[in-house]
Amino acid sequence: MSAAATSLRLGQLLLRYKGRFALALLLGALALLAGLGLLAFAGHFITAAAIAGTGAASAAAFDIFRPGATIRLFALVRTAGRYGERIVAHDAVLRLMAGLRSRVYAQLVVLTPEPLARWSEGEVLQRLVGDVDALNEAPLRAGLPLIGSAIVVAVAITIVACADARLMLPAVIGLFAAAVAVPLLTARHALRDGRALAQRAGLRREALVDSLRGLTTLALCGAWPAWRETWLRDDRALLAAQLHQRLRESAGQATVVLLVGGTAWTMLLQRQAMSVIDPAQVPWLAAAVLGVLATLEALAPATGAWLAWGRARAAARRLDDVLATPALLTFPAAAERPRARGAVRVHDASYRYPGREAGVDGVSFELQPGARLCVRGASGAGKSTLAALLARSMDPVRGEIQLDGCDLRRYDEASLRARVALLPQRPHLFASSVADNLRVADAQADDARLRAVLQAVALDAWLAQLPQGLDTPLGEYGVGLSGGEARRLAIARTLLRPAVLFVLDEPFEGLDAALRVRVADGIDRWVGAASLVVISHHEVVCGDAMETLVLD
Repeated sequence: MSAAATSLRLGQLLLRYKGRFALALLLGALALLAGLGLLAFAGHFITAAAIAGTGAASAAAFDIFRPGATIRLFALVRTAGRYGERIVAHDAVLRLMAGLRSRVYAQLVVLTPEPLARWSEGEVLQRLVGDVDALNEAPLRAGLPLIGSAIVVAVAITIVACADARLMLPAVIGLFAAAVAVPLLTARHALRDGRALAQRAGLRREALVDSLRGLTTLALCGAWPAWRETWLRDDRALLAAQLHQRLRESAGQATVVLLVGGTAWTMLLQRQAMSVIDPAQVPWLAAAVLGVLATLEALAPATGAWLAWGRARAAARRLDDVLATPALLTFPAAAERPRARGAVRVHDASYRYPGREAGVDGVSFELQPGARLCVRGASGAGKSTLAALLARSMDPVRGEIQLDGCDLRRYDEASLRARVALLPQRPHLFASSVADNLRVADAQADDARLRAVLQAVALDAWLAQLPQGLDTPLGEYGVGLSGGEARRLAIARTLLRPAVLFVLDEPFEGLDAALRVRVADGIDRWVGAASLVVISHHEVVCGDAMETLVLD
């Protein structure tokens, strides 16, 4: 898989579902306009009825049926429009988020392990969860409400103009301040704080991940209470900052309510100060004043809408950092495919992580098809780096690595992944059944093959004790399994791959000496004619002619 640097733009994301968002906007605008029409028309009708009631002849001729039916129509349209808008808008947003998550995850796969390792796990988690969720706000809490409020304000001003053009000036000034000036002024300060909040939220999530990972060590060293108190203090500071931002948003909304109410009151006072009112104009005046008040439904969320748009833009920029990061690995579309045998040649392979001393320098060795190699060395000697290079999770900065006489960089990705199976140092187990976890490696494997590979890694007795056998569900990250059991289950999954080169990073971690011997023998028999590279702190023997490579 190759990935060119891409960029994330909110406008481009929304345009992909422009049809659905346009329908949601239409339904939302209909709901808002129906609410405005309901209040304005009801005010006009009630006022006209009161005036007609002062005379017997006019009261007898006054029509109450058609206005009553119109009011009911407004109420029905408002309810149906709001319900439809919610369904259509959320459907569009869920589709948008599904596509965005797939795009982000696909990019993360390309960036693994480098340069993704340059970000902390908490930071990556914040971008995957917090930032992607923040983009939900762009259409739901920002785009649709802002456009809807603009439509409602325009219609309200039109009603004022029809009632009395002399009242347009206070209506325009008041509604403009409520719709634009106050929300923007409030949001400008809040957006600056929002960027800092996003960064602090990422640091909090990072600290939480580190705390949970090192919980045992911190507890044994007696450092957990102090570490916990530090995290709680930072958490309280973040919550206080979030509360401050919400209070600012609420203050903006309260100001909008006061402005709209003040605008309606100013219109009444200004009209009262003018010439005597024609009774025929009174119902229209009532419609105009109530129409201005009806804009509150659309204008009250305006401050929150601008804030949501700002948060979404900040989240988009942070995600853009991920999507625009160029991949370090590229694969040719058409590549050589020599006969799969498992012959390996490593010549002067070197790799150094940016800003760190860890890595490998000038490693060279050769493996014949079916050979066995144990790579040993102290922590930091580059054993896991060598494993990643053999699986081409990254490329050496110097030297080359060949598989079956062909440089790894000349394989297309599908062919290379089919030939090389890697057990990483920290494998992942999914919250699914035992069988589902194993069939990640071979979807066509039947139950007999799954039981056979579990027996090869000494998990047959464990399987016999499970209440549902292969269908027994596992917890996230293998919760409920011991470290050794989770490790061997991951080994079994790797062995199911139809590869010619198996690279196992620390497969015997957490196993006692007798169990290491049994698992090593099972791995050797299962791998058979394929080549095997074992990265281990322990001295193990897989096969009769296992070689050893010691990294300094």
